[in-house]
Amino acid sequence: MSYETLNRPDVNRKRSVVVSKRRTSVSLEDSFWISLQAIVKMENTTIEHYIEMIERRRDTPNLSSNLRIAVLEYYKQKAARSLIGGTPNGSLASVSPKQGERQGLLAKKVAAYWSRLDNDKQLAD
Repeated sequence: MSYETLNRPDVNRKRSVVVSKRRTSVSLEDSFWISLQAIVKMENTTIEHYIEMIERRRDTPNLSSNLRIAVLEYYKQKAARSLIGGTPNGSLASVSPKQGERQGLLAKKVAAYWSRLDNDKQLAD
């Protein structure tokens, strides 16, 4: 891998994972990998377990494509739940103060987690 490839944001990288007790690799862009890491953190599981769950339900033979779709679907569902809990424009006007605090706290945790992952990635490069 060249120096330019390592420093480009959102490059598609191969990553080795163990799924169903066998080693395999997935090719994901950095944004999808970071999002996958955030999902497993929020769901209190491991990347291997989450990928295994996706593999069992996959529609196509390409695991990497299925992971991208799973990440997208996860955040689409999260956005839909947010709209149901708040107003259509995303404000928290109709949400109880306690719900608003929880949503705000979750958003801050996710943002901090992504920021920390980005910082770790930059230090590694």
